[in-house]
Amino acid sequence: MSTKITVTLLASILISGCSTTASISRTNGRELEAKIQRSTPGAVVVQTNGGSEVSISRSDITDIDHPGNASAVVGLLLSTYGAINIAAGAPKCSEGGGAFCTGVFLPAAIGFPMLIWGLSTWLGSSNAAASSPLVSGNVPDAPQASAFDFSPATHGGRASTLLAR
Repeated sequence: MSTKITVTLLASILISGCSTTASISRTNGRELEAKIQRSTPGAVVVQTNGGSEVSISRSDITDIDHPGNASAVVGLLLSTYGAINIAAGAPKCSEGGGAFCTGVFLPAAIGFPMLIWGLSTWLGSSNAAASSPLVSGNVPDAPQASAFDFSPATHGGRASTLLAR
């Protein structure tokens, strides 16, 4: 039983050392560790370890390794193992004692928070780097001529052609 607890604690200690900075590989071969703040269609704005913000052109970026993915994977594995462990061991908790019950619930108790932290960190970084954010405060303009444009045609009957389709 102590082996399960030791392995679970060791895995959580190793994963908790993960940072919230992304590894950004660039076309010049250099790699930058920085926290992604936001992005535009042409650039990604990052905060360096020194605290300054730097804009990196998207054409200079070859790959971004977002933080949290390793923690999410290990958290998912521990949570899954923990759920199976609980299903198999919970009925025996009353006869196994406190140490046994701790070993039954510990993998899930450590794995689930790791999964949540990893996913939220990864999603935050990848959404900040996305060229078109998932949530925007701006409403896009309607196309110049669409099926809902009932204004008179000004470009050679284009609006009426779209309405006929």
